Amino acid sequence: PFHWITDSNNYIYTIPERRFSTDRAHEIIKHIVDERLETVEYSCSCSGISKELSDCIKTAVKKLLYDRYKLVCYVAIGQLKDSVVNCSSRAIWSPTSDTFTEYIYKNRSLFAVCILFSFSTS
Repeated sequence: PFHWITDSNNYIYTIPERRFSTDRAHEIIKHIVDERLETVEYSCSCSGISKELSDCIKTAVKKLLYDRYKLVCYVAIGQLKDSVVNCSSRAIWSPTSDTFTEYIYKNRSLFAVCILFSFSTS
C-alpha cells in the first residue's frame, strides 16, 4: 500500500498510501501520560518512568497498524521547581511522509515532554 513518486531528478521513491495520524497518536500519548503521572512526585526514579512511558506509548501507537512507519519516542521528565529545558533532535526528514506529535504535561512537582516521531520506511 504505497504510491510511486518520481521527482525532478528522476529519482523514484514511495510514499505510504495511509498517512500517519498525529491527532490520534496525540490522544493516545495524552491518555497514557496523564494517567501514569497524575499522582507522581518528582524523584530520581522518574528516569525509569520516562523509559516505561516511552515503551508504552510506542506499543499503544503501533496498535494503530501503521506498518510502513518506524516510531521513535522521546520522553523527558524533570523537576518543575526553577527548571529550564532545551530539547533538540536531528534526522533526515521527508516532509511528504515523516511527521511527529508532542505532548507537554505538568503537575505540582514535575513536567514531562513527550515527542513521538514517525518515519516512513518506504
